[in-house]
Amino acid sequence: MITGFAQIQPGLRDGQYMELVQLAKEDDHGVYLPTHPVVKDGKLVGYFSIGSPGHPVVMAWLSTKELKARESFHLINTVENHVALGGGKGICFPVPEKSPFHPMMKPMGYIYGGTYDFFVKELR
Repeated sequence: MITGFAQIQPGLRDGQYMELVQLAKEDDHGVYLPTHPVVKDGKLVGYFSIGSPGHPVVMAWLSTKELKARESFHLINTVENHVALGGGKGICFPVPEKSPFHPMMKPMGYIYGGTYDFFVKELR
């Protein structure tokens, strides 16, 4: 792995889910259906949850302490490319109002989709 660069990895490894939960709590964020952890210099610094093709909903957390804005933009662009290469025609990114990305979504080409409350239920 190249040092100094954030990288998206396929699939969670043992123990990464609980570590993500703890780290995301420090930024007052949750972890929802993570599929691709983000690692920088061997440390977990975020995740993406990439859904099915079409217009998948992509959940994410990216550390405000460990990642610079340019790195975060690059990672989002990488996920957009990942979705496009998988046949996706668009992408949906729920972003909380308090997120530093909220005011940046329209300039990045996203269309405002309205305000929603997000609910998660795990089925066993």
